[in-house]
Amino acid sequence: MEAATRDLARVLRRVQVRRLKAFEKSILASERVFVTGLGRTGLMARGFAMRLMHLGRRVFHVGDVITPSVEEGDLLIICSRTGRSKVLSHYIRIAKKAKASVAVVTARPDSPVASHADVVLPIDDTPIKRAKADVRPLPPLGSLFEQALLIVLDQVVLDLMQVLDLTEADMARIHTGFE
Repeated sequence: MEAATRDLARVLRRVQVRRLKAFEKSILASERVFVTGLGRTGLMARGFAMRLMHLGRRVFHVGDVITPSVEEGDLLIICSRTGRSKVLSHYIRIAKKAKASVAVVTARPDSPVASHADVVLPIDDTPIKRAKADVRPLPPLGSLFEQALLIVLDQVVLDLMQVLDLTEADMARIHTGFE
């Protein structure tokens, strides 16, 4: 277990605070937030959308049947390890046509998706040099990015809680409104 968390800690140390703060500012500056991603990364994005809702933000997950049209003043957040998806590029074109802002969280800040973003939050998951004696494999198929993404997005929530002066109890009242 220690070896696995060591790789994750190395990836997290690479996240630049100024990029993280710019990402957070883009969320606070938006009227509404639209969040999306594909595959397992998309599951992390969906969880983040839920947390933004707990913060009292007007947030939607792209593709849900109740998601409205994106408009000027909105923010589209795309989470994508590779940033090569044609579907996500299509979403960016729609957002840009509507004059919405775009933020991309990715392992590849030079990717096609990131190249059209107003804000890019890189999570660099490139393999880290290991000692020759360390023969264990890295987590497969982007798992390291997904794990780091979850933690980074949770940090964003913690930071926004402070800025918005919200407690966990405040968030719980929004979360459990139907009890």
